[in-house]
Amino acid sequence: MLIKRDQSRSAMLDPLDCDRPTIWIGPHVGRRISEGMQTLRLLPMGNAGGSNTAWPPYTYEFDDLVAQKEQGELEKTQRMQNRTRVSPSVREITQAVMSCYWPMQYLFLTYPHLCEAVNAVAMAHSLGRDADWVTRKRGGYGDTWRSRHDKGCDLIADYLNRDRVLVF
Repeated sequence: MLIKRDQSRSAMLDPLDCDRPTIWIGPHVGRRISEGMQTLRLLPMGNAGGSNTAWPPYTYEFDDLVAQKEQGELEKTQRMQNRTRVSPSVREITQAVMSCYWPMQYLFLTYPHLCEAVNAVAMAHSLGRDADWVTRKRGGYGDTWRSRHDKGCDLIADYLNRDRVLVF
């Protein structure tokens, strides 16, 4: 039995389908690099001490819960205890690793200043900040960081098109 695919439903499931270019362009490369950094930040890091326990960090007694209820903190505590962390899929992790490697692969040897700018501004974008944040952290001018980032992403897009990497 064949079921006709609803185009509006598929665009709703994957919001990037509607604005994905047919070839790599600089702004799309920059978006993919910053999204890759966001995805890698979602991965569980493990415990640095080497031991991990299933016990909660603090055991709440009934009196503690009553006191939290009076202060209005009980809901916050319950949200913290019940939060779930959604891990990225294998496809997302693979694309994240690929896209985070592009500046080093294509720019590091010939244009190290562009490689640094692409990584720094993409990291800022992945944290919800802009190039001015990079200026405060590393010095220089925001316009310089932005223009180097844009030029580096354009060069990466040219290399990706040359290597016939599929757009995702």
